[in-house]
Amino acid sequence: MKKTNLALIVGALAAALLSVSASAGTTLNGVRVGAKDPAALAKFYQSVFGMFEVQRIQTPQMLEIMLDFGATAEAAKANTGADVVIQTRPADDGADAVAHIVFNVTDMDGLVKAIKAAGGKMERDPFVFGNSGIRIGMGIDPAGNHFELIQAPAPKK
Repeated sequence: MKKTNLALIVGALAAALLSVSASAGTTLNGVRVGAKDPAALAKFYQSVFGMFEVQRIQTPQMLEIMLDFGATAEAAKANTGADVVIQTRPADDGADAVAHIVFNVTDMDGLVKAIKAAGGKMERDPFVFGNSGIRIGMGIDPAGNHFELIQAPAPKK
């Protein structure tokens, strides 16, 4: 099975499990990725996805930065949605090929340009998933973490 197909299947299963879990009182707290330089990677997510830092935990051994969405830093801190958590890891080798973060997007093409301009790359350029009208793109951030972009089909007129 192709790596990309596996990532799509894992992403779909995770979404299904989250919807079942949420009804049982469980919700998504956040998604954790690693980077040799968490502060630099946080800047990537801030510049590309418009996120803000909402919390930082630092010890001599590690740095952990939590990011969230909002129109301002204050709005992001008030957002009760799941965070993207970036934690120190020894190397940016990207050995794990499963998409760790899944973003819903409204401007796939513009976002792909921003990703490349900010030092990320596309592992698989956006494509339409079957006959669904849903566009999916698979990217890799500068620290080697994989992410998936999902754009819903345009509303029918």
